Amino acid sequence: MQSFTTLQSTDMTTIKYGIFCKPKLQALLSALKLDQEYVKAKGDYLTTADGRSILDFVGGFGTTILGHNHPTLQKVVHEALSNDIPINIQGAVRSDAAILAERLSDLASDDASYLVNFSNSGAESVEAALKHAYKKHLDKIRREYERLGRLLEDFYVQLCDREECYEIPNGKPLNKFRDELDEHNLSQFESFQNNPHIIAFLGSFHGKTSSALKVTFNKSFREPFEGISAIRPHFINTESPEQIREITREQSCYFYYPVIIEGKIEVHTSRITTVIALIFEIIQGEGGVRPLPQATLSYLADNCDSLDLPYIIDEIQTGCGRLGEIFSYRNTPLNSIQPDYITLSKALGGGLCKIGATLIRSDIYSQDFSILHTSTFAEDALSAKVACRSLDLLTENSGALCKSVLAKGDYLLQQLNQLKEDYPDLIIDIRGQGLLFGIEFSELNGCSPFFRSTAKQGVLSLLISSYLLNYHQMRVLAPLTTMLKGNPGKKRLSIIRIQPSAYIRNVEIDRLIAALREVLTIIRCNNEFAWVYHLIGQPVSESDRRNCRNIEVKWPMCSRKHRIDSRTAFVAHPLNISLLIEYNFPSFNEYQYDPIAVSCWWNNISRFIEPVYCHSEYIESGGFVIEMNMVMVPFLAEYFSPLHKPDYLIQEMMDKIQDAVTIAKELGDENIPVTMVGLGAYTSIITHNGSTINDFEIPITSGNAYTTALTVQGIFKASEDLGLNLEDAKIAIVGANGNIGSVLSRIMSLYAGELLLIGSASKYSQSRLYKTRHACYADIAKTASSTAPENLKGLCAVIIQQLEQVEPKARYTDNSEVSPEITENRRQQLLQAISIAVEAKENNLQPISISTDISQIEDYDVIIIATNSPDPNLIRPDMVKKGAIICCASIPSNISPQFDHLQSDYYSFDAGLAKLPGDSEINFVGMPKNQLAYGCLSETLLLGFEGLNHSFSKKTLDTEQIYKMLEMAQEYGFELGELTLHHHKLGRHST
Repeated sequence: MQSFTTLQSTDMTTIKYGIFCKPKLQALLSALKLDQEYVKAKGDYLTTADGRSILDFVGGFGTTILGHNHPTLQKVVHEALSNDIPINIQGAVRSDAAILAERLSDLASDDASYLVNFSNSGAESVEAALKHAYKKHLDKIRREYERLGRLLEDFYVQLCDREECYEIPNGKPLNKFRDELDEHNLSQFESFQNNPHIIAFLGSFHGKTSSALKVTFNKSFREPFEGISAIRPHFINTESPEQIREITREQSCYFYYPVIIEGKIEVHTSRITTVIALIFEIIQGEGGVRPLPQATLSYLADNCDSLDLPYIIDEIQTGCGRLGEIFSYRNTPLNSIQPDYITLSKALGGGLCKIGATLIRSDIYSQDFSILHTSTFAEDALSAKVACRSLDLLTENSGALCKSVLAKGDYLLQQLNQLKEDYPDLIIDIRGQGLLFGIEFSELNGCSPFFRSTAKQGVLSLLISSYLLNYHQMRVLAPLTTMLKGNPGKKRLSIIRIQPSAYIRNVEIDRLIAALREVLTIIRCNNEFAWVYHLIGQPVSESDRRNCRNIEVKWPMCSRKHRIDSRTAFVAHPLNISLLIEYNFPSFNEYQYDPIAVSCWWNNISRFIEPVYCHSEYIESGGFVIEMNMVMVPFLAEYFSPLHKPDYLIQEMMDKIQDAVTIAKELGDENIPVTMVGLGAYTSIITHNGSTINDFEIPITSGNAYTTALTVQGIFKASEDLGLNLEDAKIAIVGANGNIGSVLSRIMSLYAGELLLIGSASKYSQSRLYKTRHACYADIAKTASSTAPENLKGLCAVIIQQLEQVEPKARYTDNSEVSPEITENRRQQLLQAISIAVEAKENNLQPISISTDISQIEDYDVIIIATNSPDPNLIRPDMVKKGAIICCASIPSNISPQFDHLQSDYYSFDAGLAKLPGDSEINFVGMPKNQLAYGCLSETLLLGFEGLNHSFSKKTLDTEQIYKMLEMAQEYGFELGELTLHHHKLGRHST
């Protein structure tokens, strides 16, 4: 075995590819160390810039059946170019194209002849077939529409000329009767013209041009471009071909025409289907290497005439020898028919030229099509010469090379089946024939969480591809279809596609099987470290890989109970790298690893990892049981920071959280749906407190209300423990410009002796600070307008007392006999007076201070932190005075771990922790122990107990929601949790 060399992606060419060509694809390849540039290709091998030889089982996704740079084909190219053959001679006779067309026609059928439309790719070949089928059918329907139009006009003229009267349906006047039939027929014609129908199979892939895309099954490819083509596809099960007849009958034009029978006018119907064709592959390559069942192929052959529907056989992937025949359909029951259309590409160009071909049976060919559908680069002599010579190589010596494909395919299948027999828990199917095979892996439900999630998302295949490339110098890939996300929560298959050339040797097949056996053993051992650490740091030694440690499954699949009363869900994310490793990569703790390198890698690859349901807990209050389901989005807290992050990444994060909410919703059923979804930590922040979430199907909550309520309760409890009178205390709120910080500022402004609001120095931050201060003054005015002066406390009493000295009109002594209208007027007067006085800074009025300098907290008695910062050392002991209360509502915490050892000098704690009712416990990674739960999660539970059917604490938080949560908490037995530095017990890494 060759020694491992880490595949680097730092060369300038790779960087430029990511900048100027395909940035997101490059990011995915880079995260998987598949971003290798190859500088030479020969046969079944690729050569890297540093001279390593890579065995290629991808085969250009079917293109290189003759291997890379076949010498015979190279000679054709060299001779053609040295002879200065004309290539761009549009509008002229092209003999090489004619020779190739005749050759393909002869190979396609023994009985029928075909005209060939050449193009540059497989998608264009399909596009040509669809266009021709549409035009042919449109001509048929137009002729029927025009024939009936003439009939209707003749009928009208004849009746006008006759003296006798005829009974017209519904007693309508003759001209109106004629006009209505004409209008109906026109609408039927236009309906087909604008909305033709076509039938394809589930799992199909026919290309990415506009019409070919409409008959490609994967929604991830189709939906972004849904409106470009008017084709209406019908995807049917590959095992239910009888649906074809039903669809062709249901989707029809119904033209009306009049007939006189026994002196009465009757309306008869002429029906023509609006389905223009059936399109299918013999083996669905992109759909997971799925052969069409033999029973289905037999049905299509036996019913070809009675269905009276054109067949488009897509041989782009399966043709040109890939399955041992030039046209693989000829080795199936379909050999008994004469297909209307056959499409080719990929291997037709011998791996050197880009060429596609659409074969159209001569008797159905529309003569105008050769003028209506043309292409600048089609029919060039170079591609035609190479294609002809490729066909020679495949068919010479009585088709010896094609026969060898079948023999080598049998050997490969035998070895793959042995692998499946040895690893039945990991491989669920081996599919294919010839030299086109797919290995489908199981969902790995018995493995650790990272294996399970990647298996369900199609990422498993890419990680196996990376392992084989980086450790065994061989190249395999998944179908592109499985590399894109599908519908949220829907499983994507993990498949590896194997498509070597016809010249592959058995010894090279043995190399592949041995490499697959090694990686499957690692997966069975649940050893994530041996599987993926080459993507993060130094490669794992061959000894550790071949004799890898077996790691116990720490977080097995969670079983869900059925005896419950309600369901809620909670969307969370790993707060730090230690929690990520504890859940996803427990094997890392058995080895030496670099947490910073792991973070960097995860921040790159998490962009391509989907949210996943991971855990359920059951919380009881008063005999009522709620199922709380945990859905995890992959991003670390640091990834959510919007600083210097482009808008498209922020939108991707929002979209992924939306997907998580959709997954959470689908965890319910008709009997017990999910009634509320909570947003944890940064999932609330990045979605602007849930304002970007579509909540018209499922209510959401940001969790901010109960978090704020618990923070206030915690401050009161801490001040009581220390004997600190808040009316005399100086309170600083760090992050006062945020959603939680703003409400905390408003509440504490009614109790504090002095208040400092701190935010960042950004433009928007400062404007929000001013807005927060104005809201504080409004609350002070409201309280002062409805409270006797002797009952006012803290800053509220100080401001009103100082204000009355400079503004006697603001004096208010007794509220008992004042109407609500007068109270509101007094509040407005007070607020106006406060605003004027603060702005003018008159007479030593005590304002609420604003600052962007966090160092000002050093003299404050109480520091409350409510920021969006992931910085674990934002507040350090050297920044605050001894004896101060330091309370953090942020997740992850901004209180430095240094406070852990200084609890006798400071009263520091992470706020927002509730104690659950009864004996309930959340046993999941990153969650507090001892019956504690985060305020955001607890709010979700409380709203579930309450049975609320609309979103709560979404967008801007208000004080009424805080008091509402306190009432719910009391009713359902939730209490303030212990005041502790919880986050420091999670094993987080300091920076």
